[in-house]
Amino acid sequence: MKKLLLITALSLMLLPLLAQINMPRPDFNPYSLKSSLPNLNMSHSMGFQVGTSSRGSGYYLSRYTNHLSYKLSTKMDLDVDLNFVNFGSMNTGSSFSLNDDNDTKLLPEFSLRYQPKENMSFELRMGQGFMNQTTFNRW
Repeated sequence: MKKLLLITALSLMLLPLLAQINMPRPDFNPYSLKSSLPNLNMSHSMGFQVGTSSRGSGYYLSRYTNHLSYKLSTKMDLDVDLNFVNFGSMNTGSSFSLNDDNDTKLLPEFSLRYQPKENMSFELRMGQGFMNQTTFNRW
């Protein structure tokens, strides 16, 4: 009984030390690209905005961005952003109602950076914005 208690106590004391060792962890994610594309990094972001005025008009805008970063070589990087934007206007006067101007846009952006030397770099960048084509003055 004393041996079992001693082994349990030693195990509990050594457990925090084992947790600090950087052991390899298996990747069970079937959608993981790390094994086939180790130079690819992917991140996501989401945002939502709403605004209203005292006159009873307002707007809404939601955005989802998928950011891909790929290291082509030690001197060249490629970044791609795919922005999915949904926007429209609303009336908030006496009763809340959405207008029929709901729209969704895909706004791609990319940049290609080349740095042949430490103090010299070239960048090619393409970005796209959108303008709401309505003549309605929201404010």
